[in-house]
Amino acid sequence: MNEGLISKRYAKALYGHASDMGEEAVLYHRMQILEAILRKMPEIKAGIKSPALSAREKISLLTGATGKNPEQSYLDFINLIVANRRLEMLLRIALSYQRLYREKKQISVVHLVSAKKISGDAIARIRRLTEQATHGKVEFSTRIDPSIEGGFIFRLNDIRIDASVKGQLDRIRRRLTQINKSII
Repeated sequence: MNEGLISKRYAKALYGHASDMGEEAVLYHRMQILEAILRKMPEIKAGIKSPALSAREKISLLTGATGKNPEQSYLDFINLIVANRRLEMLLRIALSYQRLYREKKQISVVHLVSAKKISGDAIARIRRLTEQATHGKVEFSTRIDPSIEGGFIFRLNDIRIDASVKGQLDRIRRRLTQINKSII
């Protein structure tokens, strides 16, 4: 069966369970923490895949890694994932849950990459305009990347606008290469 489909089904069931318990918002934040841990701490990932650890130890590792006092819905989820031997899909399920939560709560994700620091006023204005355009809330993150040489890269959910100098130069290079190939 398709791993994407499985992770979506687990996420949907988890959202329903957490919603019934009134924990969907706090579980969303816990899933963000879980995602960060799985991406940045290979020892946790290795630990949950290790056959040397018992199911109980894996559950303890996953409940302790995301902070104190986990929600009951998270504990139920971890127990289910371990019992069904779906630990290899944990990151995908966490991402699917976050995507589903944002969809249900009308939250858009914005990533803004710039070559230099952008003023707080400019960021606030971009956030406000994005909220007006999407008719919902916005999770906003910024990053400075001098390698783009100027301009910005703006990503709203799955839409990407590359107005960077590096991006423009790459487009020009590709166009010139195409023209050169058609001449030869």
